[in-house]
Amino acid sequence: MNRFISKKVTVEEPDATMIFRPGQFRRAPFRLEEKNIYLVGMRASGKTTVGKALAAVFGCDFTDTDVMIVKTAGESIDSLVARHGWERFREMEKQALSEAAGLPGKVVGTGGGAVLAEENRRQMEKTGVIFYLAADAALLVRRLLADPQSAQRPALTALELHDEVVAVMSEREPLYMACMDHMLQAHREVDQLVDDILVALGLREWDYTQKERILDRY
Repeated sequence: MNRFISKKVTVEEPDATMIFRPGQFRRAPFRLEEKNIYLVGMRASGKTTVGKALAAVFGCDFTDTDVMIVKTAGESIDSLVARHGWERFREMEKQALSEAAGLPGKVVGTGGGAVLAEENRRQMEKTGVIFYLAADAALLVRRLLADPQSAQRPALTALELHDEVVAVMSEREPLYMACMDHMLQAHREVDQLVDDILVALGLREWDYTQKERILDRY
């Protein structure tokens, strides 16, 4: 029979607050030569921008699975999907991610729908640390409308842009949450996000005097 032990803790001071000490949340430093860093999230959440900035800090390669697919296919994603459909694109996405995961030591930006395949999620979990760039629908829509390349992106549904973003997010966000190691706030500046990642990896001390900026899975 399972036995559970509960312990009651009484706080004598009604105005007591938690006190954090420098180094209290220090982690074993991340080693890039052993793992990859994966960025997941919705289209326009900033994976490419943040990924390139992070790779510059590490002095390593940044790999974009969408770019790998375009190079292999010899055509844009919009053209590929129009000619062969999303199923073919997803197969090529699996191949690209598998290739990227083959060797450690890089930052990998994934397509927004890469998490749809369990095989992809397991691949990333096994070979690296996963950061989810979380953004609300309004931010994503603003970025998509401001991006001149957005017209070249194939539509995911027949809905208007805002409704499409909301619908796709409702499908994918549980998957992002399930496979992530850390969540980042996509609205923050790029240099702040890079700093957040370094803190999460144990490579930079967390400023415990500030509000927590990183939501950990654990």
